[in-house]
Amino acid sequence: MTKSDIRQQVLDARRSIEPERRDLLNMLVFERAHKHRVFQRARRVHIYQASPEEVRTMPFIEYAWGIGKEVAVPRISLDRSEMEHVVVTHETEWTDGAFGIMEPARSSTDVLLSDEDFGPTDAVIVPLIAFDRTCHRLGYGKGYYDRFLASTSAVAIGIAYEVQRVISLPHEPHDIALSAIATEERWYAP
Repeated sequence: MTKSDIRQQVLDARRSIEPERRDLLNMLVFERAHKHRVFQRARRVHIYQASPEEVRTMPFIEYAWGIGKEVAVPRISLDRSEMEHVVVTHETEWTDGAFGIMEPARSSTDVLLSDEDFGPTDAVIVPLIAFDRTCHRLGYGKGYYDRFLASTSAVAIGIAYEVQRVISLPHEPHDIALSAIATEERWYAP
């Protein structure tokens, strides 16, 4: 199966999760993932804003704020060539972003971080469409996270629903396996 075939199959499976079940699964993934030692010890966390069909990430953002962590979220540059890392707070204003995902509204007071600002004491919660037991991920195909993860030493953790797991993913030399992936059922580690 090609990456495109896998993407479509898993997106269809993820889309078919009933709303009430999705709420329960979101809670279970959050309960498992936010307790991870890496997340708890991280001084700074990078967390994507989820689309309606992804595991909800706002609970992670709010929890991180609540325990005093600096939180950054991705924002796609105006020319869509790169992913910016914007520090967010309770006062951040949000707007529809490049791919219909909420992003921090552009402001002259934005605090932007570079890829290299995220080090081994930081955690990155990574979006994914599909994953396998070796923690290889299949993303959305734009390469934003592949480039980010290649230039940072932060610990990368995926969050997903169990229906997103596949037997095996084709991967290339530039694809970086995640340190761990949490689902509603269990942790996966390479």
